[in-house]
Amino acid sequence: MKRWLKTCLALVVGIGRLTGNATEMPPNVIYIMADDLGYGDLGCYGNPLNSTPHIDRLAESGIRLTDFHAAPWCAPSRRALMTGCHASRPWDLEGKRWGRLAAAVTLPELLKSRGYATALLGKWHLELGPGLHPLDQGFDYWYGTKGSNDWDGPSPNYESFRKAPESAWKTPIYVNRENKGPVVPQSLFTKRYTEEALRLIHEHADQPFFIYLAHNMPHVPIFASQDFQGRSRNGVYGDVIEELDGSVGEIVSALEEAGLRERTIVIFTSDNGPWTMFTEFSGVSGLLRGEKSTTWEGGERVPFIVSWPGRIRPKVNHGLMANYDVYATLASLAGVDIPSGQAIDSLNMSGLWIRDEASPRKRHASYFRRPMAYRSGHYKIHLYTRERTRHPETGAREESLLRDPPLLFNLKIDPYERRDLSSLEPDRVQRLQEEFSWVQTAIESWKPFQ
Repeated sequence: MKRWLKTCLALVVGIGRLTGNATEMPPNVIYIMADDLGYGDLGCYGNPLNSTPHIDRLAESGIRLTDFHAAPWCAPSRRALMTGCHASRPWDLEGKRWGRLAAAVTLPELLKSRGYATALLGKWHLELGPGLHPLDQGFDYWYGTKGSNDWDGPSPNYESFRKAPESAWKTPIYVNRENKGPVVPQSLFTKRYTEEALRLIHEHADQPFFIYLAHNMPHVPIFASQDFQGRSRNGVYGDVIEELDGSVGEIVSALEEAGLRERTIVIFTSDNGPWTMFTEFSGVSGLLRGEKSTTWEGGERVPFIVSWPGRIRPKVNHGLMANYDVYATLASLAGVDIPSGQAIDSLNMSGLWIRDEASPRKRHASYFRRPMAYRSGHYKIHLYTRERTRHPETGAREESLLRDPPLLFNLKIDPYERRDLSSLEPDRVQRLQEEFSWVQTAIESWKPFQ
């Protein structure tokens, strides 16, 4: 089925070129995603300590969203981005774990059908089983890690992050299908990925390209390269953020030198909120409540910046957008149709980006291993809450707390989720519960819930 869909995509694009509907070269796309960077970690989002001038300039030249949501955890967030489907849909198919993911037309596959060269630099975290390798999912090239950078080393707890030397972490680098082993130290991950990005920009200057730069940093353990060590006012975490910022600056400069800046959409974001429980080794959610693995706003509301000179005018936008909306938006801007049955949750946000239109997204469901929170318009209910993943010292899992009745917040006036309105508006709580029940059924049965 997947091979048949890809063949049909190629035929559609070929016909478009012959009839003159696809003669204009589509824009390049560089999608830069940090790992565990918080809503409050960048200067343009209010951080007073981390120096991020290159990312701030990117925001000044394009659109900065204040209400962009990813999933609250690494792998689900990436699954939603790649497929345009809600992260918590059941992904098994015909008895195969992640069978639906293997069969999906992923974002890089869709862009390849439009003539894009595609590359993944950095963290994949979507399994490497049959049909799930990045090269089986639409990428021409992969240089990076199979998952998080804390997998191959000491126990991932606060004690290890404080005391274990960099050499204790043995995270291997993959180059396409070959496991090269721990040939790149943690402190050089950002530098190496940046070098690969610069090379690809120059090598593919004559054709459209999609570079998905999925950084390992600032996921713990964190290390900056020698040029950035000790530079920040915010310790090693600030050093790491400043190196990510420097990477953005190098990439934008390379695009300018190659004459590609106005032909390239550059996006900067994060996969989920910060792992704040690791204090000096982690970021912050600003004034938002919660952290990674929670469905408070701080767990999944993250920075999102899009710059495309000449097409996106500088602005700040407060419309709701989810990371699974990226799929339909880039498909629209690249001029390629989404095959029937694919990316069923993705909404096209190009009108919001380019023409200042209102966001078409009105609802968003938040899961962490179970349905936990639901948003409709400006109102959000919490059926379960949790404050963190586990105890930072012992690693013991911490359970979610049932909220009966659910908590209710008006995010328009209280994005910090400080004032529970459930006792004042019980009828609204009930309506949102009923709506969420319908959304849950749609998610579990693979029906759209837009």
